[in-house]
Amino acid sequence: MEPEIVADSDEVELEDGDEVVDELDADVPAEFGDEVDWRADGPFDYEEVDLGTDVPRIDLDTLILTPWDGLNLQLQVDEQSRRVLAVTGVWAESGLEVVLFAAPGTAGMADELREEAIAEAAELSGTTEVTDGPFGPQIQRVLPQPGPTGEQLFHVSRVWFVEGPKWLLRGTLLGEAALPDAPESKAAPFVEFFRNLVVRRGNQPLVPGDRITMNLPEGAG
Repeated sequence: MEPEIVADSDEVELEDGDEVVDELDADVPAEFGDEVDWRADGPFDYEEVDLGTDVPRIDLDTLILTPWDGLNLQLQVDEQSRRVLAVTGVWAESGLEVVLFAAPGTAGMADELREEAIAEAAELSGTTEVTDGPFGPQIQRVLPQPGPTGEQLFHVSRVWFVEGPKWLLRGTLLGEAALPDAPESKAAPFVEFFRNLVVRRGNQPLVPGDRITMNLPEGAG
């Protein structure tokens, strides 16, 4: 599968017209404790897994993907550096955007990003709710946005944060799978895709919160 390359932008459009918007809002429920290992079944650090199998993968250097047949991969690329800023997998009217960040050696950055997202969503008059997700607290968000002819539309998504050794992955579920009343079968393939991600952060010094970019795969334009 050859990933589709998308020029650098603050938004990634899906085939059904949905757009990626990175804002949220809500308080984290008290029942979410630090004692749960939300990464027990993935995503994984490169040092934690053996990739010596025949499973087809796409290696973006700092992030390794395991797509399934029919998944359309879109790469958001910085036009000057030709570095990949984000990856979005699109399938059956739904999608998942993945972004990789540098994180400190101790946990807690996910909580900070949620708090920042809460404030951002409030500024956009959006609504959010923190619920129990497959990777711990997930943010269900609804953001107003204008339609093509000026009508009021709403952008619905679910956001996951997962912390690893000095890295953090943010997954934003989009489209039909992100709707509050959608059956879990809609989101299940994207949950598995996110679990199978492998991060190869390296030892380079990075400021926590900085985006960790990826390399274009071999043979990509």
